[in-house]
Amino acid sequence: MQPVDTTKPIIVPRPDHNLSRALVDDDALWLMRKLRKAGFKAFLVGGAVRDILLGNEPKDFDIGTDATPSQIKSLFRNCRLIGRRFRLAHVYFRRKGAQDKIIEVSTFRGDRPMEDTSGLKPEDLDLSGNAFGSPAEDAWRRDFTVNAMFYDISDFSIIDHTGGLDDLKKGVIKLIGEPDVRFTEDPVRMLRALEFAVRLDFAIDPGTEAGIKSNATGILAASQARLREEFRHMQQRGIMGPVLRWAHRLGLFSPLFSQAEVTDGVFELLDHYDRGGNDKRNSMEYVYVASLVMPTIVASCPLGPDTGLDTATEAVAGPTTALCSNYQISAHIRHKARELILGCYRLAKGRSYKAKAKFSRKAEFMNSFELLKCWNTINDGEYDEVVQFWDGYLAERDTPQQVQAKRRRPRRRRRPRPASKPTSES
Repeated sequence: MQPVDTTKPIIVPRPDHNLSRALVDDDALWLMRKLRKAGFKAFLVGGAVRDILLGNEPKDFDIGTDATPSQIKSLFRNCRLIGRRFRLAHVYFRRKGAQDKIIEVSTFRGDRPMEDTSGLKPEDLDLSGNAFGSPAEDAWRRDFTVNAMFYDISDFSIIDHTGGLDDLKKGVIKLIGEPDVRFTEDPVRMLRALEFAVRLDFAIDPGTEAGIKSNATGILAASQARLREEFRHMQQRGIMGPVLRWAHRLGLFSPLFSQAEVTDGVFELLDHYDRGGNDKRNSMEYVYVASLVMPTIVASCPLGPDTGLDTATEAVAGPTTALCSNYQISAHIRHKARELILGCYRLAKGRSYKAKAKFSRKAEFMNSFELLKCWNTINDGEYDEVVQFWDGYLAERDTPQQVQAKRRRPRRRRRPRPASKPTSES
């Protein structure tokens, strides 16, 4: 573990920085004030401090305190303790007509297990050895220097133990501690370094970048669930392409996606879907799955009019199923990704495809056509003829005359009801 720097932290008084409490969530301020009133320390920590100093709007407002998890829970009725490896407190705030807000409150962590845990309650116990510590120790346990700054509401100052303010000015993502140690502790940090660099348009410290390159295969030890969550965050932010392109240069991509044996075209496809709107990206995880494996599939099963759909179905199923199984992606998303790519094989048949009318009216048709047109651009117009055929087919199908003809379909005649038989009188 990185030894704690015993030198005094840099403390920036309120007049010398731009972090105003007016920019901090009201509920987060209320939590910190109540913790302080109860006799505990309470700081705004992590990404919220970084983002406000950069002039960005924070997504989350996390709080660090010297109160133990059980003490936090006793103070707030709307609190739930979570986590087995690290005990965290989630404080819930109900919002009308919107999703509940959650503010995370964590106890300052130290760099070694506590020798005496007799003063802790059972709900404080976790698998980390209950390494509670001081604010300085907590700062040195964090991942990157720009994420380790604190905002103290007692005097509205910024507290910097690790040099984060300097790295923030330089625009650099720098790991706290030795890469071999910190990346072994948590391999997901390697991917997060790239994500932060792309999100903030920062460079990566040369030592940190070299550490990622030398520890790249260690990403295999990371939790697949956590990795998938990181991918979903990148997808929602529209940065999947640049992050994974950087990961490829540093040797991370292959361990992450062994199913994507061919990378030519992968990042261009990801870039295309990154440019879509937020609403579109949030509901299209299957499109990113398809983008990752399509070049590999096409390399083994050519995309053309002579490829049988049975052959294509088998070729599409292998890499798509393997990737989804690896990251525990649902069968529904796997099916949609397979159908998206298989739709390109249907489209590639062009004029000879017999089910044109039926397929062109299916919901997935336009998504497959978009993927094919993007793949055509990446491959310098190799499929121009097919794209032009379908453009023409759709234009002809949707002419006013064709639409009017569909509306004039004859009504179905109802069969006349049989006359009722007279009832016999007794």
